[in-house]
Amino acid sequence: MIDREKAALMATEHALPLLEDKTIVWPKSGSAADKALAAQIAPTIETHFVLYRIADYEAEFIKAAKDAVREGRIIRTQINRNNLRQVFDKWVAMIGVELGVKRDSDYAVLFFADIMHDGTNEAMRDLPARLLFSGNKPVFILKGEQYELASERGYRNFWNIYHRPPEKEDRHYLLERRDSLLPVDDQKFKGAFYTPLHIVDKAYDQLNATLGSDWQQKYIVWDMCAGVGNLEAKHSNLRNVYMSTLDQEDVTIMRSNPAFAGAEIFQYDYLNDDVTDFGEIDYELSGKVPMALRQAIADAREGKKGAKPILVLINPPYAEAMNVDNTKDSGANATMKSGVASTRISHGMGHLGYAARELFVQFLHRIMLELPTSTLAMFSKLKYVNAPNFAQFREQWTAQYLDGFVVHSKAFDGLKGHFPIGFLIWDLAMERPAQSVGVIALDKAGDVVGQHKFYREPPRPPLAEWIVRPRSNRTPALPLKNALLPTESTIDVRGRWWADGAIGSMIVFGNDLQHAGTTGLLSSGYGNAGAFFVTEENLWQAAIVFSVRRLIKPTWLNDRDQFLQPSQPLSDSFKSDCLVWMLFNGSNLTAGADGLRWNDRDWSLTNHFIPFTEAEVGAKARFESDFMVRYMAGVAFSPQARAVLDEGRKLFQRFHATSFPNKIRQEYKLGRADAGWYQVRRALEAYGDTKLTDFDPFKQAYAALTEKLRPMVYELGFLPV
Repeated sequence: MIDREKAALMATEHALPLLEDKTIVWPKSGSAADKALAAQIAPTIETHFVLYRIADYEAEFIKAAKDAVREGRIIRTQINRNNLRQVFDKWVAMIGVELGVKRDSDYAVLFFADIMHDGTNEAMRDLPARLLFSGNKPVFILKGEQYELASERGYRNFWNIYHRPPEKEDRHYLLERRDSLLPVDDQKFKGAFYTPLHIVDKAYDQLNATLGSDWQQKYIVWDMCAGVGNLEAKHSNLRNVYMSTLDQEDVTIMRSNPAFAGAEIFQYDYLNDDVTDFGEIDYELSGKVPMALRQAIADAREGKKGAKPILVLINPPYAEAMNVDNTKDSGANATMKSGVASTRISHGMGHLGYAARELFVQFLHRIMLELPTSTLAMFSKLKYVNAPNFAQFREQWTAQYLDGFVVHSKAFDGLKGHFPIGFLIWDLAMERPAQSVGVIALDKAGDVVGQHKFYREPPRPPLAEWIVRPRSNRTPALPLKNALLPTESTIDVRGRWWADGAIGSMIVFGNDLQHAGTTGLLSSGYGNAGAFFVTEENLWQAAIVFSVRRLIKPTWLNDRDQFLQPSQPLSDSFKSDCLVWMLFNGSNLTAGADGLRWNDRDWSLTNHFIPFTEAEVGAKARFESDFMVRYMAGVAFSPQARAVLDEGRKLFQRFHATSFPNKIRQEYKLGRADAGWYQVRRALEAYGDTKLTDFDPFKQAYAALTEKLRPMVYELGFLPV
């Protein structure tokens, strides 16, 4: 059975008894089947159907169908390294929720107890949880507690789909993935996620190239947030390795893995254990740190002859918090991460400013105190390298950069968005703060795709400080959330006031490429922070800021790059090109409209950004403002900009010549003549008369102007090369 959403397989032998059952009355057509019939056949269907959702399991369904045709039977799906997360999610939905567990984090250990069992015998012993059978009924044992299924239907259905146990060569690998199966909230709180082994391979290649091929023999390695040991899975001299982690369950997993025989594994809370009230380190407080590691740390600090150097090899948590009060409504995101940053080590980090919120920076802070002569090899985001709000931390971070790479965040499970994760190697003993960090770039498969440079301090001031922002006056303005919709809130709204000489406002969140997509131009105030008023005096700068922020598309590799003030004088041609590019960009949300309701009154928008006269476009009424026509009078435009103006004029003419139906008039507020580019293009697109309105010539002209301007963003220094 298959439709666009789901597919299912069932062996014919299971369907035949239904067809032979005389109590079942089959309709003449499938469309005539009713709920009564469904109830009669449901027990058989639910037991024997192997169900696949097309969106998630298209490839698996196709393979299973082909295998079934070839073999004459349904072959159960193997649980392996490629489908672990999907299988775990389905296990929780079909089995885990029926166990009545007290903590969501227990799902992972119960899951492994189930899949590492063939239904008769355990395939792996010494796991934190066990699976037993009372008759044919599964019973789980965890921490002395017994868990039984409230309903066994899901259990039967699940094991109709999947084969167990996994293949022998996959079992230890799957156990190493336990930290990637933490429930979502727990995972965000602890910042835990799995380091893929093919990326670990790249890290070991980098360590070989940077520290020498004998580094595994030469260095004592301490991974103080080891999870289940992913970073140490490739190490060949585990007697030099110390692995500590927050959760005792992870310690149990690592100790049960023969791959880590010889390593010293212990439970340790690196951000809280052994930190005194004065921010000093005292191992006697917990007694958890092995004596051999304590001695190695002491010997390395003293520079004792023959002492082995220490390598800190970590993938620390990336969570951030604002230490908000859980009892207050501080927003879902703040509440979710509340308290994450409030650790013992954080109490002495006030001098580091914003960076102290980051858990990985808290790790770095303690490492600098405790292991000042060590070498650090760390997976992390690159905030500590180049983010503007980490400047105070960088004053303390004086380590010498040795080498490293960045990899696409999509190589890691559980990370949203597209950005670089760095694996950078630092010598903490050498105080040589890096002015820039050069890296090779790897895609999510670990293949080299290029190089990039991240600057500790930008070579010029940030573009965000280039424009003097006009101060607001006491004239009320309508705070907008897009072209035509006022913000819903009336409390603590920024943008409710106008400014002297203002013709609009521009949204400019952040100063890096990851925030460039928020750039927009409005005909009134914006309802949140990050906007500035556009006036006749700063319009040329506003057009440039708008254009350079949108001309370069953010990628996972460049999205943290900072916009800079230009490195050389700007030509009149560049200024006029940027003005035209802004006026006809899709994020030019300027509009002319009446009847916008906010804060118990009606508001109107005046559009100052129409580059044509009423006569040029055939408008049926007078525009309230001719500002842009007057501003552009006498300006020389490049051929590319003139082509955009010419094609844009045709679309304005088509707009004013069209009688739009009421639905479009109401949706885009077309009650006034001074409609903006947003209203013009959206209304024409909604009208959909492709015979009369051809957007292709405009798109081609705009693309030509874009191609002219794009390389100039780098040539003129707005982004670092």
